[in-house]
Amino acid sequence: MPMPLSGLAQTLSNSVTRVQAEIVDTQNQLSAGVKTLNPGQAGVVTRLSAQATGYDQTLTNIGTAQSVIAVAQSSLTSIASILTQMQALANQASSASLSSKDRDSLNATFTNLASQVTSLGTSSSVNGSNLLSGTSGITVTTGIAGNAGSSTSVTGVDIPTLATTVGNLLINSSFTTPTDTKALNTPQVDTVSSTTGATTMASNQTLVVGGLTFTANAATVTQTQAFAAIAAYINGTAATSSYGTFSGSSQAAMQAIYKSATAGTQSIALTWASPGAQTATTASSSGTFTGLTATAAITAAVNQTDTIALGSGSIAANTSFSIGGITYTTGSSAVATSTVATDFAAYITSNTPATNGASFSGARTLLSNSWTAAPSGTSIVLTSTAVGTVSGPAIVDAGTINAAAAVASLTTQLQTVSTGQSTLAASATGLTAQASANTALKTGLTNTVNSIQNIDATAMQAKLQQLNNQQSIDYYLVSQMNTEAAAILSIFR
Repeated sequence: MPMPLSGLAQTLSNSVTRVQAEIVDTQNQLSAGVKTLNPGQAGVVTRLSAQATGYDQTLTNIGTAQSVIAVAQSSLTSIASILTQMQALANQASSASLSSKDRDSLNATFTNLASQVTSLGTSSSVNGSNLLSGTSGITVTTGIAGNAGSSTSVTGVDIPTLATTVGNLLINSSFTTPTDTKALNTPQVDTVSSTTGATTMASNQTLVVGGLTFTANAATVTQTQAFAAIAAYINGTAATSSYGTFSGSSQAAMQAIYKSATAGTQSIALTWASPGAQTATTASSSGTFTGLTATAAITAAVNQTDTIALGSGSIAANTSFSIGGITYTTGSSAVATSTVATDFAAYITSNTPATNGASFSGARTLLSNSWTAAPSGTSIVLTSTAVGTVSGPAIVDAGTINAAAAVASLTTQLQTVSTGQSTLAASATGLTAQASANTALKTGLTNTVNSIQNIDATAMQAKLQQLNNQQSIDYYLVSQMNTEAAAILSIFR
């Protein structure tokens, strides 16, 4: 059945409207470069685009963190170089052959270098982030999930503590090196005297001292003459005497026993050749030369003493020196030298700890097994437990000890820097890998979004051409219908 004219007109009108709407929509899509999406598609695009944007932000975060790490690594390289220079100076200053003036000169350079470590630590900040301000480090958002796994921590290096440590190091000292005044061992002295009885010896009367016999050859040999003859014999100044003869021990034998002899008017003092306590000298006489006595050790033997003078005043804080392998180190405050002397003697004698925050280190028995100790004002008096002359305790001045301690400490600090460099390098490598992964994820998400919303410009242009053609046809048909309608209406007029 033929469509009524009015129905056909409505159909053509609707077609014109639809085609026009499609032309506008197609032109809009071509202009925007994206498709007109349905709600479902729009939701997917919004979600995926947000994820891509999130990953893009993580790449910015990682880039900023890499900059912070790069600055820290550069500073650590400089700090390591400075610490190496300081260690070389400390090694040089630890030589016992250097004078205190030489050490003072080296210490000036040493201190200047230490201050540079502090400066490098505080100037390594990027936008307020500094990986050399402590071990807390920084946290970098490297994911988009919003959980713990979305963050990466970069551990810092505690340069402030390191700088304080190296800033307190010294390779010299204001403390004067202790001096050692030796008093060599004093041998035993025996005295033989005659205070009663006859004062002269008759001919053929004898006087026996030790193993030596003196026989008078005159009727009136006085005590003074007899003792003088024996002293000259022992001292080697005369092997014979006009007052008598010698028998018994030879001159060499007597000299092996006694180092010297000193004659008085009624006595003779005999100094032993061997150190330490000796068996008392024996003496006897014959005839009327009586009252002869021998007094052993009228001057007792004394072993060697070494008096270690610490000087007046006090020893500064954090200062060390060594005596005989025992190192004394002051604490955070200065200690009077008289107190140090008392503490040192007590430590050697009874292993008593130091006072005033100071400390002892080293092998105490190196001294305690060979010496007794007593304080004397600002000095330590060491008495050898061995008979005879011994080597005194080695004294290492504070500058040398400070320098040696600085070498050891700087070795530790260099290890800290090296560990920090390794840690930061590992973090940088990890962040680079994370950035690569995030870039791939961002690219994948972006490609997915583009595949959903991006138009095919060529296809859209072809569609637009088709729509324009369709619009032209519709306009022609509408025009023809309007002409026909007018003709029909004219018949009925």
